[in-house]
Amino acid sequence: MIDSFLTLLSDSFVGNLMRDVFWMWPFTENLHFMGLCALFGGLLAIDLRVIGVCRFIPMSAALTLIPYVIAAFAVNLVTGFMFFCGDPFRYFYNLAFQWKMALVLLAGINALWFWFGEHAKLSKLADGVEADFGAKVIAALSLAIWVGVIILGRLIPYLE
Repeated sequence: MIDSFLTLLSDSFVGNLMRDVFWMWPFTENLHFMGLCALFGGLLAIDLRVIGVCRFIPMSAALTLIPYVIAAFAVNLVTGFMFFCGDPFRYFYNLAFQWKMALVLLAGINALWFWFGEHAKLSKLADGVEADFGAKVIAALSLAIWVGVIILGRLIPYLE
C-alpha cells in the first residue's frame, strides 16, 4: 500500500517535473537552502533573545520575525515535498530522512507550545527583561531541534 502511494507521487506532475527538467532539482535545492537560511536565521534571533543571550534586541522586534519564519518554513515545506515526489522511494526508506521528519514534527509541536503558551507573555515583555524559564526551554529546544534537522538533512545522501 505504501509503495503504491510512493509510485503515485513519483508518477505525479511534480515528480516528473523534478526528474525531467534538468534545472529543476538544483533550482529547488537553492530555494530550499534560502528558505532554511531565512527560517533558521529568524529563529536564531528570536530564540537567542528569549534565552537571554541577546537581551539588547527588543523582544517586540524579535517577535516581528515570526511571519518571515513561517513564510520560510512554507518555502521549505513546498520544496521538500517536491524533492520527495522526485524520488519518493529514496527518501521514504532513508533513516536520516525519517529522523528529520520526526524532528520537523517536534519542531511544529514546539512552535505551537511557544505560540499558545508563551507568545502573549513575551510580546508584553519590556526591553531588556528576561523571559521566564518555560519560554527559555522552548527556545533552547527550538534551536536544538532545528540544528538536528539541518544535520539530518545533510546526512540524507550518505545514509541510503
